Amino acid sequence: MPAADVVVIGAGLSGLSAALDLAERGAAVHLAAKGMAATHWAHGGLDLAGPPGAPTTADGLAVLRREAGHPYRLLHADVAPALDATKARLADAGLPYRGDLETPLRPFPTPVGGLRLVGILPEAQAAAMEPWSADEGLLLLGIGRFRDFWPGYAARNLARQAWADGPSRIAGVVAALPDVGDARNLSSLTLARRFDDPDWRSRALEAMAGAVPSGRWRIGLPAVLGLDHHAEAFDAAVERLGHPVFEISTLPPSIPGLRLFEALRRRAVGLGVSVQLGFEVTGHERRGDRVVAIETRAAARPLRIRAGEVILATGGIAGGGLRAGRDGSISDVVFGLPATAPARDGWLEGDLYGAGGVALERVGIGVDDGLRPVGEDGVASLANVRVVGSALAGMRYLAERCGDGVALASARYAAGLVAHDIGAREATA
Repeated sequence: MPAADVVVIGAGLSGLSAALDLAERGAAVHLAAKGMAATHWAHGGLDLAGPPGAPTTADGLAVLRREAGHPYRLLHADVAPALDATKARLADAGLPYRGDLETPLRPFPTPVGGLRLVGILPEAQAAAMEPWSADEGLLLLGIGRFRDFWPGYAARNLARQAWADGPSRIAGVVAALPDVGDARNLSSLTLARRFDDPDWRSRALEAMAGAVPSGRWRIGLPAVLGLDHHAEAFDAAVERLGHPVFEISTLPPSIPGLRLFEALRRRAVGLGVSVQLGFEVTGHERRGDRVVAIETRAAARPLRIRAGEVILATGGIAGGGLRAGRDGSISDVVFGLPATAPARDGWLEGDLYGAGGVALERVGIGVDDGLRPVGEDGVASLANVRVVGSALAGMRYLAERCGDGVALASARYAAGLVAHDIGAREATA
């Protein structure tokens, strides 16, 4: 039976970050996940703390750490170092990010013409965060036959937004790109792969440049400027279009999210992490209050991995890590750990769009100060399992814009505790 110092279950931002933190400390890590997690749905930026009214991420963090039951009450000190480590890893992979805790949260246009507040973005999106000059307009530049980005519609909606200190004018145009006229389903992934090809990219950017009207513009493009050669594609777009350029994430799969996932996955593999994707965890073995092995589906027969420590990073309800039973109870899908949840008839109490949201949004697994899952008595039920990411109870990660921050901070916090436990066992062995 193969063995690992740590088995990480889940390949989202929290799972990959925990695996990296531990591998960088010298631990033998096996990561198992049934899929690619929320990175492929997200916009590619890092939302650490942005509750309504917060001018910066640091201010948002100060608000959320005071909320009863919020993960940041325990994890707030790990947010900044976790962000620094993540940005360094991504920069090493050729995917630099801009922004930090003190960066002002500024409006960023969405593909349907809304605005969301951002502070930490990939370099390819960061031009949207710069202050707008008095004579500078926003040009949304779409692609013919691409159905996930409608520049005219988005431009009209953005013109109705209360965008303080925004662009002087907003317009939308569409460019017809070469060799896509017969494409039945021109997806963001198809376009990103084409932009990796220097010859096609050059012809495509020539067509896009021809669609840009005269004047001073900042150009918003659908986020399709390459996958494996994204930096080259982005630099070429800026040079050929002759204006500041930024990408706007479209419908899933998110190309910026794919780039983020792949950069972290490749680094993990390079550090020796055994990464098993596409096969969910189907069973486990316990001895007393410890999980000693997990079992996953594999191509020929189930694979059992002996585990010294386990990090549970399977996500919350939206990510499929928590599941409701017919009796209204909610538990995690791997170990059956009970989630803190109101009775079923109280799930939707509150106001979805109000300050407190609805009760179901804060559902998650209760933990102690060591991120170990606890029962109603507050006692840890599994001594060597740590819960990280959106599986944790007590946050509204969408409304509070804190999901990525909790993922990164909890991964770092858990990795430190696990590494300490491993070292203590080795010292006494």
